[in-house]
Amino acid sequence: MKNTREATYSANFGVSICLHQKRLRKHAERLAGSRRALCAWLLVAFLSPLGGSAHAAGQSQIAFPGAEGYGKMALGGRGGAIVPVTNLNDSGPGSLRECVEMPGPRNCVFRVSGVIHLIKTLAVKGNGRLSILGQTAPGGGVLVTIDRVNSAKQHTPLLVKRADDVIIRHIRVRPRFSNAVRNVDGLTVEDSRRVYVDHVSTSWATDENFNAYSNTSDLTVAYSVFGEGLNKHSKCALLGSDPRMPQNISFWSNACISNRDRNPDDNHYGKSCIEIVNNVFFNAASEWGEVFSQRPGGTPIAFVGNYFKAGPSTNDVTYAINWNDTNSAAAPQIYQTGNVTWSPKGKSVVLIAPDTEQHLVDKPPCPLAISKVTSAEEAYEEVSRRAGAFPRDGVDERLIEGLAPIGTKGRGKMVREPGELPEIAQGEPYVDADGDGMADGVESQFGAKPGANDAWEDSDEDGWTNFDEFMQWLSEERVAGRYPQ
Repeated sequence: MKNTREATYSANFGVSICLHQKRLRKHAERLAGSRRALCAWLLVAFLSPLGGSAHAAGQSQIAFPGAEGYGKMALGGRGGAIVPVTNLNDSGPGSLRECVEMPGPRNCVFRVSGVIHLIKTLAVKGNGRLSILGQTAPGGGVLVTIDRVNSAKQHTPLLVKRADDVIIRHIRVRPRFSNAVRNVDGLTVEDSRRVYVDHVSTSWATDENFNAYSNTSDLTVAYSVFGEGLNKHSKCALLGSDPRMPQNISFWSNACISNRDRNPDDNHYGKSCIEIVNNVFFNAASEWGEVFSQRPGGTPIAFVGNYFKAGPSTNDVTYAINWNDTNSAAAPQIYQTGNVTWSPKGKSVVLIAPDTEQHLVDKPPCPLAISKVTSAEEAYEEVSRRAGAFPRDGVDERLIEGLAPIGTKGRGKMVREPGELPEIAQGEPYVDADGDGMADGVESQFGAKPGANDAWEDSDEDGWTNFDEFMQWLSEERVAGRYPQ
């Protein structure tokens, strides 16, 4: 753990110097011609980590502009190498795996679109400080899948294991195994800290579409679509999977669609901070928000502004928030406010299960880490417009279309076999002649200079690096259906 902290501090030191380079020059220039100039330069440079910490309390050290929740301090690959992904191969030069397995801070920037057919799990394993930036891919973006059994049983397409400071954005993950191949997740985050999953789409897992396993903490899962886990073990998300310590997890603005249960499943130690905020849960069969309390202290959790909508596969009577007393070690602390249920004729989603009411508390067990909380109805519209990897592929288009407008009957079903992979449109990547990961044609919007590799400078002195600003702008452009030429 000490080595991890030291590496993080060293990385912050380097990033801080990059961010404050111009300011340091100005301080020295004002004092030029005297011994005080050198003293001032050295003092400010030496204290740059403190300066970086000050920014952490503001903007520039969170994962990206607009990041929220307990994972928002994920550094990702900030300050590191810009690594172009130039082919769809499982491994080798120019592959996504090559970027993921490189040492040191790095940022995977796609120069290609299409489907990556993996031979085995793509693992971010003990090697954090990584950003996978799917919004950079041209055309229809990037989808990763596995459909061949391997002897190592590495069938979950994407795994983050014992790797801190990881950011994953705008990636589609769709394994294609039958139910005979067990324990296949879409995306697993295991024993890792400061991880941000944003605009990710998964489907057809034989276990969970998303799994936060072991001592994973300081995690945000946001604006993602988790759909059609394979029956009978059809699960949206397992957030409390065999932890041995308190955890901090934010599950925010996601869509769980046509998963039988675990929408999501929570089972945590006391003194954890678990928040389920502004999500849309549609067409669960038997269980929605499941709260177990099998760990010392019991699960502390807040459900705020979520929309639970029954669908064709939903049992006649279900409970949106339900405590499961199996092997309970202590009473949970369940806070809920602003949650909404909706059911078509003949079905009923009851907000609180009768035996769960005794465990409701009158304030969140932890102050909410999500600051942008809306009503459940507003969340429904927001998630419908913006959740998932963009541009949406045919699977997400179908799932979101089936969700249907608020207050109307939706479409969906439980599935037992994976569907066909959607077509991913090809496209030309934006021009990046200077190799800084940014589109040359729009760099000036952020103060950057085409022809200069200035990704980690803060050219407009707004507290964000040029690269950070560009990547968030590009994410918004992709959601809006645009891509730079």
